[in-house]
Amino acid sequence: MRILLAGLSAILIAGAMLATPDHDDMVRIEAGPVELGAPDKNSLPGPAIYQVAGFLIDRHEVSNAQYGEFVRQSGRAPAAFSDDDEFNQPGQPVTGVTWDDANAFCKWAGKRLPSEVEWEKAARSGDGRIYPWGNKFKTGFAQLSGDKPMAISAYPPEDRTPQGLVGMAGGVSEWVDDVQFASGGVCGRTITTQPAAADAAADAVVAGAGGNDRSRFKQLLANGGELASFAPLCLSGRKNLSAAVTAHNNQMSMALAKLGKPGWGMQKCAYIKGNSFNGRAAMTRLTNRMWDYADSVAEFVGFRCARSVN
Repeated sequence: MRILLAGLSAILIAGAMLATPDHDDMVRIEAGPVELGAPDKNSLPGPAIYQVAGFLIDRHEVSNAQYGEFVRQSGRAPAAFSDDDEFNQPGQPVTGVTWDDANAFCKWAGKRLPSEVEWEKAARSGDGRIYPWGNKFKTGFAQLSGDKPMAISAYPPEDRTPQGLVGMAGGVSEWVDDVQFASGGVCGRTITTQPAAADAAADAVVAGAGGNDRSRFKQLLANGGELASFAPLCLSGRKNLSAAVTAHNNQMSMALAKLGKPGWGMQKCAYIKGNSFNGRAAMTRLTNRMWDYADSVAEFVGFRCARSVN
């Protein structure tokens, strides 16, 4: 067993060391197994080994200058704080954007939002570190206080991973791709499946609903329906459920979040990673997860994009 664990550790470290910069100011993270998560409700389930495909991720958060160009070219509404001098400087990370805004920008740029698994793998450098600089919290190593975000070029030098990702611990928090169904003030369930499995489940539900059949949606939510028979217990945490049932709930939640339409009685929520100038020290752990409704904006939430690779 010790030999196997040692071998796995070597694989994980090697995978981290292979990360290389891309010409588009992105960092390449190689495919392979990685230990992620933590044993608390505000994290991916873990510590556990996750298999993650290779991907590229932006070195920096998206800036106001970049988002402004997107607004000019696409005609999308400006960020919520675009007229506030404390938050609209070109070199600052853009904030005041919804999850849908962030998703739209990444698509416009030929990219996508990173999944939570991807974001955490990149931030923790493949070696299980708790902060970009190591395993001990250090005051001043990231922007965790102030009235506004710094320019992305002015972040403390310690808030940089060995692979060169900047601002994963402080500055602003970041939307990730994982969307869920919010109910009773709780966003979804703990993630127990890889994103591809959840996407497949979503496609199956949409296909079964005829694309956007409201009656199918109501059936899933109705008393005794497929979601109602599982979700309340999962959401409240009052009962220990099998891995299969937990996985079913997560897949159904992802599916409903993608299927739902305004006025259907659902609220889409999404996860947020990384601490900010407005956060508490405990939120700096790279395993930490927050959430908000997908149509919400905050002065301390921005994003960066990712791109899949073969």
